[in-house]
Amino acid sequence: MKFSLFAWFCDERRFWGGLYLFALFWLTACGNVGQAPLPTAVLPLTLPAPPTPQPLATPTGPLPPTPVANLPETAIPTATTAATATAVPPSLTLSAAPGVPGDLRAVAQALAAARPGQFAWVEAGEADVTLTLGAGTPLAEWIYVVAAPFATVQDEVALPDLNSAGPLFAPAEVAAWDTAVFTPADPRITYLTDPAEMVERAWAERPSLLILPFHQLRPELKLLRLDGVSPLTADFDPTTYPLTVTVNVAGAETAVADFLAAWDGLATNWDPGKLTTVAMTGVTALTRATAYQMEIGGVLGPGTAVGPVLQSADIAHVSNEVSFTPDCPYPDPIGGTTFCSRESYFELLTWLGIDVVELTGNHINDWGTDALLHSLDLYDGAGMAVFGGGADAAAAQQPALFEHNGNRIAFVGCNPVGPAYAWAGEAKPGSRPCDETFTAQIAELAAAGYQVIATLQYNEFYHYAPTAQQEVDFAELAQAGAAAVSGSQAHHAQGFAFVDGAFIHYGPGNLFFDQMDQLGTRQTFVDTYVFYDGRLLTVDLWTGLIENYCCPREMTLVEREAVLTAVFQASGW
Repeated sequence: MKFSLFAWFCDERRFWGGLYLFALFWLTACGNVGQAPLPTAVLPLTLPAPPTPQPLATPTGPLPPTPVANLPETAIPTATTAATATAVPPSLTLSAAPGVPGDLRAVAQALAAARPGQFAWVEAGEADVTLTLGAGTPLAEWIYVVAAPFATVQDEVALPDLNSAGPLFAPAEVAAWDTAVFTPADPRITYLTDPAEMVERAWAERPSLLILPFHQLRPELKLLRLDGVSPLTADFDPTTYPLTVTVNVAGAETAVADFLAAWDGLATNWDPGKLTTVAMTGVTALTRATAYQMEIGGVLGPGTAVGPVLQSADIAHVSNEVSFTPDCPYPDPIGGTTFCSRESYFELLTWLGIDVVELTGNHINDWGTDALLHSLDLYDGAGMAVFGGGADAAAAQQPALFEHNGNRIAFVGCNPVGPAYAWAGEAKPGSRPCDETFTAQIAELAAAGYQVIATLQYNEFYHYAPTAQQEVDFAELAQAGAAAVSGSQAHHAQGFAFVDGAFIHYGPGNLFFDQMDQLGTRQTFVDTYVFYDGRLLTVDLWTGLIENYCCPREMTLVEREAVLTAVFQASGW
């Protein structure tokens, strides 16, 4: 019994330390009485209650220091060193002087918003980094231009004459310029922050002028030469242009370096590597009296004056309505209306540097389908693209596609009036008839990122104003997504329109043809479309007057003023 009582005593003490330990241990802690296995204890059915816990007494007096074992003094963090280890370096503050171009200001603000831990934008006061028109590290070169509503006869302006101009509109930053021409908050200028509002006001208050960044031009505006200089000419030099604004960055060297390393804005808003020019023309028909003059005066004669315009364009267009054929007879200057062109006349197109030939003409099969097939071979051999017609109906529906300086250009065209023998068929060459697939194709090309130039070989009218139905039909192509719409049918020059931002010319008129009986059939336009950074920026008009049944020459200033006034009035302007 001695062994059993001793074992029970120990078991009871362990119970109060934790009953569950009984199953894990063999009582070796208190039963060290032998090596024989212990008998299993029988627990009582009723266990005594555990003792009531007592609260600890509250200590009085200072507490003893907490010992720190073997740590060097410098390894013990203090409040000062801990705060230093977790502190975030202050952001660099960014700002822009009042005269800095709004686009660059917006880029700097976006940079601060995108990197709040590195930069913070402040509108006023001292900043670590400031965009300025004063001294500093070069950042960007911004080109401003003088423009006018498209319905303006004036083509250029002298810088001093801006002082006496009519209503003059400019972006808000110009209010801070201090130059020989512009003084801060010049009372002659209306300052606006919204470019669209500026264009609307300028049109409503014509005659008017605008000053705006080059890249903010749009087709509704006409770029004016400033002191005879235009950013669209090949010899343009920004360093000598009076409206070139140089933007610099001022601040401490390290702050400026950090800012420039993060800067992702443009270095200029005028980049010749983003420009594409397209010279768009009217009717070409190297036949009858035009052909006769080519025989006696030289094949290249018709292109003497207009040649530089087409040759300088990145993409030059003609709408050639008459096919070339080896069996075309010597031309009769007063012949009928069944047309062909002698093969030797093709040299004119190659000399002009034609890149794309439109085949929507209603005389395309006058000399038979073999003549058109032969012409297609000539175009292909010369590297000229074609559109609006082809070797069969499927080929006639194919667009002419170009990529130049990042601009994607698509030409499409169709003939809604016939005659039927001119239209392409399943196995017959000819022009493309117009149907519902035409507008669908324009929309698809626009959605694919192309700037679409759409043409119509429309009904012929011998007056400047478009008809009501013509306005509807041309507008439909603009609404489908075309950037520009041109009437390739017009033997008589016609007016203009803008629909959903697209440029419409109802008829540039004859380029090379022998209709000398009316002034309107002798007047011709070459529309140079200027594309920049993937959109139509503006349109420049060359005006010519056909002489001697064949050859357009450049108009005099008086002649140009007369035709522009006539077509602008016919356009409702």
